[in-house]
Amino acid sequence: MIISTGTASGKSLAYLTPAVTACLDGGTVLYLTPTKALAADQLRGIHDLRITQVRAACFDGDTPFEERTWVRKHANYVLTNPDMLHRSILPRHAQWSLFFRRLRLVVVDECHGYRGVFGSHVAQILRRLRRVCARYGSSPAFLLASATASEPGEFAKRLTGLDVDEVTADASPKGSTTIALWEPPLTELRGEKGAPVRRTATAEAADLLADLVLADVRTLAFVRSRRGAETVALQARAKLSDVAFSLSAHGPPPSPLGPPHPTPRPSTPPSSDPSPAGPSPAEPSSTEPSPAEPRPAEPSTAKPTPAGPSPSAPSSTEPSPAELCSAEPSTAEHSPTRADPPLLGASPMPSFREGTGNRTGREEPRDSAAGSAGGGARGPLAWAWPEDEGLADLPEKVAAYRAGYLAEDRRVLEKALRSGALMGLATTNALELGVDVSGLDAVLIAGWPGTRASLWQQAGRAGREGQDALAVLIARDDPLDTYIVHHPEALFGRPVEAIVLDPDNPYVLGPHLCAAAAEIPLTEQDLTVFGDAARGVLDDLVTEGLLRRRPAGWYWTRRERATDLADIRGGGGAPIHVVESSTGRLLGSVDEPSSHTTVHTGAVYLHQGETFLVEELDLEAGVALVTSAAPDYSTFARDITDISVLSTLRSHPLGPGTLHFGEVEVTRQVVSYLKRRAQSGESLGDEPLDLPPRTLRTRAVWWTLPAAEVATLAEEGFDLGGSAHAAEHAAIGLLPLFATCDRWDIGGVSTELHADTGLLTVFVYDGHEGGAGIAERGYARAREWLTATRQAIDSCECERGCPSCIQSPKCGNGNEPLDKQGALRLLATLLRP
Repeated sequence: MIISTGTASGKSLAYLTPAVTACLDGGTVLYLTPTKALAADQLRGIHDLRITQVRAACFDGDTPFEERTWVRKHANYVLTNPDMLHRSILPRHAQWSLFFRRLRLVVVDECHGYRGVFGSHVAQILRRLRRVCARYGSSPAFLLASATASEPGEFAKRLTGLDVDEVTADASPKGSTTIALWEPPLTELRGEKGAPVRRTATAEAADLLADLVLADVRTLAFVRSRRGAETVALQARAKLSDVAFSLSAHGPPPSPLGPPHPTPRPSTPPSSDPSPAGPSPAEPSSTEPSPAEPRPAEPSTAKPTPAGPSPSAPSSTEPSPAELCSAEPSTAEHSPTRADPPLLGASPMPSFREGTGNRTGREEPRDSAAGSAGGGARGPLAWAWPEDEGLADLPEKVAAYRAGYLAEDRRVLEKALRSGALMGLATTNALELGVDVSGLDAVLIAGWPGTRASLWQQAGRAGREGQDALAVLIARDDPLDTYIVHHPEALFGRPVEAIVLDPDNPYVLGPHLCAAAAEIPLTEQDLTVFGDAARGVLDDLVTEGLLRRRPAGWYWTRRERATDLADIRGGGGAPIHVVESSTGRLLGSVDEPSSHTTVHTGAVYLHQGETFLVEELDLEAGVALVTSAAPDYSTFARDITDISVLSTLRSHPLGPGTLHFGEVEVTRQVVSYLKRRAQSGESLGDEPLDLPPRTLRTRAVWWTLPAAEVATLAEEGFDLGGSAHAAEHAAIGLLPLFATCDRWDIGGVSTELHADTGLLTVFVYDGHEGGAGIAERGYARAREWLTATRQAIDSCECERGCPSCIQSPKCGNGNEPLDKQGALRLLATLLRP
């Protein structure tokens, strides 16, 4: 069964009730979650029940080895994740025999997180689990839960391989949520090729986070990258430190509504919308990343844009928080009811253009330094900080949270947020899934999170106790973000995306068949569990010498661990440990592909508010040595890409051109990194790198234009390479609106004459081995996708192209050449009826 109802609708109670019943009846329960944070949160909730017969315990990478034996022998409610099930529990199933014999229920929580290649791996892990259970005579029920699953029954069937009933009726009470779309203002700065620079989403998020903490509003700020989360927390703390110093020296300035009367923090969560007062309401908007943890950077050869991590955009450190404008609710019942709080500051609140964060009304004067840093005038703040709390402690109310922290650090932060010791937390999507933070009132989302499903998951973190809540989507300088804030109809009233996974992907199925054979030799009867593609893949594995065929079945005969063949998170190798060279202190870790772009030699690395410079990246030793530093710049890796067509699986005409879908081989190599001044975003130049190339066999969608059409474009004076390059950048940015992915799951290459096609060609490919179904969805919805791409370019107010339409910060060619008008003309030609 799958329960697919809204956030905070009681799904946990729905599976906890039968789970506890199974334990009381002498059975066992296995609970699976995508993240350790959610497992720890669920364990706390079970312990709060104080039912002695329920012996619950986490079994994950953070569990001390001395406790693991106790869990195997005595726990009857085990909370774990697919990684531990794959690498530890299933390979050692004999040690878990008592647990498996009594297994009654498998809970798969937040199952919408199992999408793409990761979801395909989890689907095969669940099939291996069913097979091991059958070995010990049990046939557990599977209960899945998700707040944002499209076609939940069909998705759950593909994930588990079982027939599934679905529950979608949701009658749970909810408070109203005010959702705002926020577009940072353009600055006077100029970036690459003279393009206008918009104030960064991280700078805006830091300002808003500081404002909300001052207003005593408990807030989560979701940021796309690990570095971005650290940056937002660091800047918010700096702003709060400035405010604390100013107020301790002079006291709160007079308010236009009278003297400030600080209100004590309530002992219970507020029950109404906490959004600070603002000018006339802006048009509502709402939003839904992979993040997303950093992944390989966007490739670029001919004119490539690779799949890769999103380097966090440079953020201004100018202490000029933007005012939070209360937005018009998306429906009538969403209107806030809380009275406007007193304001800090004597100036009237500036007005804003509807639906954006652009200032169009009066601004307070600013000096040239503020202008050059891209900061606007600081607006009044809602003053609600209790007099009995020390102002010096204000910066300590904000912290960062992300993967890569040590387990004990993560648990401390989670506890502090629940207790209210922390009022603001900047996080990656590590806290997106289901963690119950009571009293959380507001969510800031710095950049489109990749899918509508993720948007609603993140927005749903606030208001979980029925109180009104606020969610703000802050647009990045990116084609998709720009499109969404100007086309809110792309969000509201639309279903969440279908969850794409392909359990039959041979790059996924093969390693799991090897793992299954190592657990229990495979037989003919087992092939029905793994699907129709299993027999052909088994034959290939025998040919490669990974399995041996005998009359009784297929056997794993090698000495190494079969589970090492499957990298279920797509990390692609052992993690790289980040170590402080002067002390030997372990700061954290990054996966090997991401290390090429995040901890390369010379990179700026952020950890819990501290800034480090990478002295050396040693891939063989698996170590990045860093030293404490305070550079005034940030770094962004750039790479080049080459792509070749292996086979064409499908084709059809598209206008005068042809659209293709097939298999490709992509070779990417990080060759340099760009330095940008932290405050202004000014480019300080490229530094070369010497890193090995990486090869990827995957699937792609590509389109070609015949020579006659290309000749016409050339005669009209357009730069053919620049036109294709610009269209490629924008198409990568818009594809996440039509497929369940984010920008860092995909990459692209464009060229006016490709060796395999002999024509002007633009490729967009899946950034995962074997493909993840993303390019295939782009092929199926190509006309809608490319129409939206053209609209996004056309609606951007810049003249020659900027990061909001056709520029990419990860472009290996330094965004050269790009032809905005040529891209519009090329796409119009391609979309011609």
